Amino acid sequence: MQFGVKNPKDLVGLTINDLKFRQPEWGARYANMIEKLDFRARTTKSHVLGRHQFLDDNGDAQLEEMVKFPVLGSRQNILGIVTYRHDLTPTLPPGNLYQLYRKFYDVTNAIRRVLISLGIDQCFSVLPTDAQFRVLLLKTERLSNKEIAKLIGISDRTVECHLDALRQKVIDGNLPRVLSLVKWNTLCADDSIPF
Repeated sequence: MQFGVKNPKDLVGLTINDLKFRQPEWGARYANMIEKLDFRARTTKSHVLGRHQFLDDNGDAQLEEMVKFPVLGSRQNILGIVTYRHDLTPTLPPGNLYQLYRKFYDVTNAIRRVLISLGIDQCFSVLPTDAQFRVLLLKTERLSNKEIAKLIGISDRTVECHLDALRQKVIDGNLPRVLSLVKWNTLCADDSIPF
């Protein structure tokens, strides 16, 4: 169940503003973005593409890509609009996923939710700080300490200090194991296997 609708057939005849969002403020912004996309599809009588960030009913941040296709009648009148929606969230690198959650949550809650999303929340006895977490996320992308230091504008030594602090916060101190558990790395490895 999403947006207060149990059966997709119940959506017939509704507009985006008829839906009930658990996150009313973000729901209103999301509905506004969808209305603008619909309006552009109607006025241009051509497909339009939009990307939207929103919170779902569970409070999980999502990035979606939506394409609206107007269905035109024989007199070029619009009979309806077909919508194709694709959730891009699983394709985001961990650092971008964290940035997405930071648009909706404070640092602590964003870190907590990203740890859950990556499947490593149970590995930590204490939550990492923002700086430590950013270093961890860049490590999951297999960057070297020098690359991380250059990317976020800190010294190599500071990167190593953050990694030492992370090892102290990992339940068994085995940071490489935590990095290997990140779902994103598994998905990337699976994508490289030819079928």
